[in-house]
Amino acid sequence: NLMFAGLLGFVICLGGCLVYVDEEKNEPGRPERSSRNYASDNDAVIAEIDAVGKLPFDPDKEQAYKRIAARKGLNVRGQVHLVEAVFSRLAFENAKTDVLLTLIANPDFSSATEREILEKIDKLAFPSSKKTILKAISDRKG
Repeated sequence: NLMFAGLLGFVICLGGCLVYVDEEKNEPGRPERSSRNYASDNDAVIAEIDAVGKLPFDPDKEQAYKRIAARKGLNVRGQVHLVEAVFSRLAFENAKTDVLLTLIANPDFSSATEREILEKIDKLAFPSSKKTILKAISDRKG
C-alpha cells in the first residue's frame, strides 16, 4: 500500500510538471487576440444586419436598421446588404421607406447602393413610396 501511494504521488507530481499553460500578455501596440477573427469591418456589418433581421418585430428591426443606415463610414457591401435585408426582412412599407430614406441621406451613400435600390423599387407596393424614394435619390444628385 505504501509503495502504491508513493507511485501515485510520483505520477501526480510528474503530471503537474508536464502541464504547461501558455498565457500571452497583451503588449502595447499589439492587437488583441479574439476567438472570432473578422476579415474586415464588412463581415461585422453583414453579421449585424443579419442579426437584426432575426428580431421578431418590425419596429425593432426598423429602428436597428435605421441606426445602421445612418452610420458614418458604412461600407458599400454593408449598404447593399442592408437594402437586401430591408426588402426581405421588413413587412411594412413605411418601415422600408424610412430605412431607405435614412440610407440615402447617409453621406457615404454609394452608386452601387443606389443601383440596388432602383433594381428593387418595384417591390414597394405603393406608388407614393416609390415616388418618395426616387425624389430622395434625385435630390441627392442635384
